[in-house]
Amino acid sequence: MKLELAQRIQQQQILAPQMILSMDILLLTNQELESRIQEEFISNPALEVVERETEPPVAEGPAAAAVSLGTPATDISRQEAEVFSHLEVFQSLPPLLSLDAYRSRSGFLDSDDKQEALSNVAGRPGGLREHLIQQIHLRSLPNEVRETAENIINNLDPRGYLLSPPEEIRQSITPPCSEAVFNDALGQVRGLDPAGVGAVDLRECLILQLQRDRQEYPLELEIIRNHLEDLRQNKLPKIARELGRTVEDIKEALEIIALLDPSPGSTFEVVPTHAIRPEVVVEKVEGKLEVTVQDESLPSLAINDSCKRLLKESRGNTEVVKFLRRKIESAQWLIQAVRQRQRTISDIARALVEYQRDFMEEGPTRLRAMKMQTIADLVEVHISTISRAIKGKYIQTPWGLFEMRYFFTGGVERTNGVLESRRNIYREIGALIEGEDRRHPLSDSDIARTLQDRGLDIARRTVTKYREQEGIPSSRLRRRF
Repeated sequence: MKLELAQRIQQQQILAPQMILSMDILLLTNQELESRIQEEFISNPALEVVERETEPPVAEGPAAAAVSLGTPATDISRQEAEVFSHLEVFQSLPPLLSLDAYRSRSGFLDSDDKQEALSNVAGRPGGLREHLIQQIHLRSLPNEVRETAENIINNLDPRGYLLSPPEEIRQSITPPCSEAVFNDALGQVRGLDPAGVGAVDLRECLILQLQRDRQEYPLELEIIRNHLEDLRQNKLPKIARELGRTVEDIKEALEIIALLDPSPGSTFEVVPTHAIRPEVVVEKVEGKLEVTVQDESLPSLAINDSCKRLLKESRGNTEVVKFLRRKIESAQWLIQAVRQRQRTISDIARALVEYQRDFMEEGPTRLRAMKMQTIADLVEVHISTISRAIKGKYIQTPWGLFEMRYFFTGGVERTNGVLESRRNIYREIGALIEGEDRRHPLSDSDIARTLQDRGLDIARRTVTKYREQEGIPSSRLRRRF
């Protein structure tokens, strides 16, 4: 082994900070972009909000760029404040246009009526735990039983099932309680609304619901106790044979079992809803498709003229000049990156709409098979740029709101050479299954042969994959006796 010096010529691709920023900005949705700009405003006084009507002309270079963006702020770090504290001219800088002022002028700020309506919106409803605890407190129970019941409620999952076996829950309770007290508390919990809470598993959950009813269900209880797996696999003749009943009796019992709730606590779980704001809107105006990138709700950014003037006036102060140049350069990169984002999304959307013109004019049944590489070639960008640009973004079409990724789908070639979209094949398979005889459902081989007769070259295993992706059960499970 020895040490030596050697020269080597090597080509290596290095991503400049501007390129990294551009890729990051391209991934963001409008809402995420607003948050990103707000963070930049907090640390960069070189950014300024301008009104669209008075927006300065955009030059070719990034310095004068102005684009639609987020929420302004004037806070700066302690180190930066110390730099500016020595400059009297900085104290005379005009205040930035505040976000509230911008929204008020642009009509974006909610009116008093809207504010009042928002303040009158009902609060978030309580979950399963609060619902059960409230019922327990309304019952006249000994303190020890009530506290144990609350501990049991705290050990329920969102479905209403016990997180652990009852004995483990009893041993984990402090201070310890007797087995009699625990069983009493568990019975109290299982007697609460909704029926079925406090069960160990699905079988016990269904049994608790049936036992709550005043009627007797001996056959249903027998099926749940001993034939639940056979029921899941639709083996009705086997159940009937082992129980000495007819298939019709089993079918009637199945109708009652189907009315039970396998997850009684889920109705109390509040799932937050997220508003979707489309990035692109496609409208048909006078017979022509118009594509618009949505940015009206966003303010416009530009470089602060006062910071530019301050840079010229501070040439003798190296520290201040260095600081201002860094901030202005960062603002330029950001503005340029967002401008590039808007152009890229616009180019991709226009190419997508043109390629999917039949879909836009006639509906989802005319969706064409389309790969990302196809649009990448039309827009003349790399396929990774397409993937980044469409991630998490939506497009409003004459036929509804769709995720942009929805339009990028593979396909199967027909005998006439036309590539059929995979989603249209899903639709054809679903239509065939919907119109089948439920007593003699179509197998995947039957569906494959029917599609082949229609000119679609597809294998049985492909039909199986597509059917499973759509959540359609197999022919054995679809069969009706």
